[in-house]
Amino acid sequence: MRGEKRRDFREPEKVKVTVKGTNSNGMSFEEQTQTVDLSAAGLSFYLDTPIFIRTFLSVEIGSNSLVAYIGKIQVLVVRIDTSSRGKQLVAAQFL
Repeated sequence: MRGEKRRDFREPEKVKVTVKGTNSNGMSFEEQTQTVDLSAAGLSFYLDTPIFIRTFLSVEIGSNSLVAYIGKIQVLVVRIDTSSRGKQLVAAQFL
């Protein structure tokens, strides 16, 4: 996700998160992962579960020194990078 023009600074930070939503087959899923980076507007993380862009997800954010909000938050998937084998890098915007 480098080389993009963005309005907010993304802080490379690993925070444990639980992601819940609907996968690309329409089935509910829950997956434990961690963030790759965070910003005031969103976050990115890797998922094993296949999903689509423009999917709404529920993300439960664990405690961390950089994260003021701890709890569940709704996000919208705005980008998916599938170049990593077996995983997809998901960029999501806070709602």
